[in-house]
Amino acid sequence: FWLKFATREAAMTSPCYEDEERRIRLECVEYLQEQIQYLRREQENMSTSQTSDLVRDMCQKAGDYATELSDIWGRNNSASTAPPILIETVLEDELGKIGWDFHANRVQMVGTCCAGFAKPPSPSQVLNVLTAVCARLK
Repeated sequence: FWLKFATREAAMTSPCYEDEERRIRLECVEYLQEQIQYLRREQENMSTSQTSDLVRDMCQKAGDYATELSDIWGRNNSASTAPPILIETVLEDELGKIGWDFHANRVQMVGTCCAGFAKPPSPSQVLNVLTAVCARLK
């Protein structure tokens, strides 16, 4: 147990993984900032469907970043599972506040018996969430 823990801790702080995590996290922030600029310009003209499409595309892209980090971890640490990926945890937390399920990449299910879906987020809600995500990832 201690050897596995020590190996995992060493790998988590290795310059290679740390450098790649930082690079990918900042690349994700740059992408999200582009989405923020788009929302600021277009939010008055965006339909619910367009807003949901933007969030779905953004979740897919963020998932790709997270997968890339998991792959990097796996190449260097095949014996242990990857640590939580900040991009995923922050987006899951912030999007959950507006009723979006990051992993299912859709609005959250509501209710228990006859479950339905939460109301799709508005452009201003998405703008606020993306601004919070960028602040947390920087």
